[in-house]
Amino acid sequence: MFLGLHCQHNLFDGVELKIPLLNPFKRYTQKVGQPPETLVYLGEERTDPVRITIIDYDEIHFQEAEVQTIEACVPFIDTESVTWIQIEGIHEIPIIEEIGKYFGVDPLLLEDMMSPTQLPKIEVSEDYVFIILKSLEYNAASERISREQISLIIGPNFVLSLQENRSEIFTSIRNRLRNAQGRIRRMQSGYLAYALIDIIVDHYFIVLDEINERIQVLEEEIMKDPSPETLAKVNVLREEQQLLRRPIFPLRDVLIEILADEIPLLGENTRRYFRDVYDHLTQIIQMLEMIRSAVSGLFHVYTSAVSHRMNEIMKVLTIVATFFIPLTFIAGIYGMNFKFMPELESQWGYPVILLVMLGVSIGMLIFFKCKKWL
Repeated sequence: MFLGLHCQHNLFDGVELKIPLLNPFKRYTQKVGQPPETLVYLGEERTDPVRITIIDYDEIHFQEAEVQTIEACVPFIDTESVTWIQIEGIHEIPIIEEIGKYFGVDPLLLEDMMSPTQLPKIEVSEDYVFIILKSLEYNAASERISREQISLIIGPNFVLSLQENRSEIFTSIRNRLRNAQGRIRRMQSGYLAYALIDIIVDHYFIVLDEINERIQVLEEEIMKDPSPETLAKVNVLREEQQLLRRPIFPLRDVLIEILADEIPLLGENTRRYFRDVYDHLTQIIQMLEMIRSAVSGLFHVYTSAVSHRMNEIMKVLTIVATFFIPLTFIAGIYGMNFKFMPELESQWGYPVILLVMLGVSIGMLIFFKCKKWL
């Protein structure tokens, strides 16, 4: 499932392919004429309820609970422990309004939260840091990449994370908190924000690795049998690698701003961790550029393979035609049936001509073999 996309049907010699095409403007028509700060959910229609989970912790204390309203999270804001409020689902407007009410989030940022086509960005205020980024997941069964918007609101001792779906991308973070693994229980909210961003960036590696494997498989498939179905798969890969650029490249600017500015809410001791995430993202961008070149190369490989196959077919047809040209010439001469042709009255004329034709064919075969045309 691609958010903000629709599918176009392409036909390659009878092969039907659904190619996801970017259409970021379609759902924005719902906001035409609306005043600024109007909350409208621009994602796909959903009916499942929003799930709100609270994890409150410090080095010796851990508490996890599921609540029904944002108001129930308010008592945790002023505690000395760190609170992670995980909200799965951004389609219910009253919940988003409550976030603005109790956490003082700018309505324009709330508006961005409800727009899954929003590019990664960061906004820094005195009370919180607001970050939007995209997570990517690869579905091996459908060979498709799903994209999900994740918003982070980071305060002095709390982090709100808002996801579109009930995905399992943060399962490892929750397990580390439950089991007190690593340093996460000893650190402040800035480190939790780093851990969430880091796991999202790490999933980029998984997705790109899967795409790279598909490229290798397609390259072998093209060399063996460059069929229209293979070209359709290459075209899907091309569309996917273009879509990957939208969430990945803007995230680099977000991390640059985090590293360039001193943001007290993130903590000075987390800068080196964000620098590590930036290094990982740089590697991912390099991998993405390599994948872009590889996908472009697949089209050239396909074209070359098809041209080579066509040349082989033309070569066989040309050789067959060349074999029959002298035989047709001989048959044409003796098919004229003029009255005074000496061979017409000969008893051995017919077998002799057949032997001559056989000799010409053998001679041409030897000639082609010497020239290595066969």
